[in-house]
Amino acid sequence: MNRMNIEHLPNEVLLDLFEYIDIRDLFHGFWNLNKRLNCLIRSLDKLSLNLERNESIVITFFSNQIIHLILNTWENIDLKQFPSLQSLILYQITKDQLQQIRSEFMPQLRYLSTSSIPEFTLMPQLAQRLFSNEFPSIHSLDLGIVNIPHLRTWHQSPSLQSITIRCNNPTLVLFILASSPNLRYLQADFLLNTISIFHQSPSIIHHSLKHFHLLDPYHQLSFNHIHKLLALIPNVQKIYLNFLCRIPFIRFAQTLVNRLQYLKQFDCNIDDASFDNPTNNLDIIRQIHPCFRKIYCSNNELNFRTFITK
Repeated sequence: MNRMNIEHLPNEVLLDLFEYIDIRDLFHGFWNLNKRLNCLIRSLDKLSLNLERNESIVITFFSNQIIHLILNTWENIDLKQFPSLQSLILYQITKDQLQQIRSEFMPQLRYLSTSSIPEFTLMPQLAQRLFSNEFPSIHSLDLGIVNIPHLRTWHQSPSLQSITIRCNNPTLVLFILASSPNLRYLQADFLLNTISIFHQSPSIIHHSLKHFHLLDPYHQLSFNHIHKLLALIPNVQKIYLNFLCRIPFIRFAQTLVNRLQYLKQFDCNIDDASFDNPTNNLDIIRQIHPCFRKIYCSNNELNFRTFITK
């Protein structure tokens, strides 16, 4: 039986193979076997690393080659060691690490996620940098709880194209729209302690947002909140809404169509708290707009109605 020696494989095959090997195994299994493999390992420039503890040897060796980093440890790992970083996912964060999330230390950063971190006192400082164009290369954010800026202003960040946030104030959506003029996708998840009033906010006229998700599972927002938000994003083409509708759904559907004239996709999970009878209206609702043809109305054991799309 013939056995193939891995060293007989062409460089292209080895490079493809190395993409599927954890960099720890790459280091301990292949480094210093010969000069050719050393050169191939050093040529890899799109490495990923998931850290649950401080692995100083691996970090020091590969730090300049790592572009995707997942950090899930309270150990104070120096983020300045990763100058080529393009994607950073944080499950834990220390004060020192927060100070290191700066464009001068990671100038190529394109994606940042802090969504798994509970509310922390340092988030306002990070948000101020993210929404004030201190990261000119960043495109996407998936953030934990974000509050309205302390000084009630952010500078514009034209590079931002996709944002997911958790928040407790609908006014924050207005601040994000004002600070992200080229935003294409926005998802806002509202929390149980949401303040259901609009505070003084920046002026926005016809934002270019194309895709909007709003989730209010705790029923803190009203139709007036949704109505005001829709007025600011008339260019939206795809929308998903999850909230408690206290007016007849047919009226809401008509309002939505009037606000969003470019709508191409509508999805929802909307609880109905009105006293309207949807049985007679469902066919009419489906005829209001082609996007409404897949709307259904379900009733639970308590006869509570929910409009959903399938």
